[in-house]
Amino acid sequence: METIEIIPLSGIKINEKTIPLSATRQEVESLLGTPYAEHSHSCYYFHNELRFDFDENNTVKYIEFLAGIDGQLQPQIYGVPAFQAEADEVFELLSAKNNGKIDDSEHGYAYGFLNISVGIFRPSTPESVEDMIEDAEEDGEPMDEDDIAYEMRKASHWATIGIGVAGYYEGVV
Repeated sequence: METIEIIPLSGIKINEKTIPLSATRQEVESLLGTPYAEHSHSCYYFHNELRFDFDENNTVKYIEFLAGIDGQLQPQIYGVPAFQAEADEVFELLSAKNNGKIDDSEHGYAYGFLNISVGIFRPSTPESVEDMIEDAEEDGEPMDEDDIAYEMRKASHWATIGIGVAGYYEGVV
């Protein structure tokens, strides 16, 4: 398994390879090889679990880990496992490190930490899972315990985490 560290406003470190937010597309490819997939201004690695977005000068402007708690890539940020730790723990850590305005316009599904240019996302929250359970019961088709446990596990952890250049999240999230 890869050892991965997310360093806000700087870049990422995978094992002993450092990829700064200022890296060019060529530098990323020289460190990680041929991308698994490419789409216009993005390159994907590790079976689409890691994405790099490039600006008009082919310089990295955003790096995102996409596979969440069940993915092969399990990055750490500020020494905490971004996907394995409880969502609330990661939120509190990033809030403290951000020490300023947080874009919370997605009401618990996503946050943009503006001072450190970090974004986190999950497709459901514990509250939305509770609503799903109630809706299923009202429809006469209650969810089984395994489905509830699965949905709650996903809702209690972040599905993606990304970092961008300074100012990246101003108005993005």
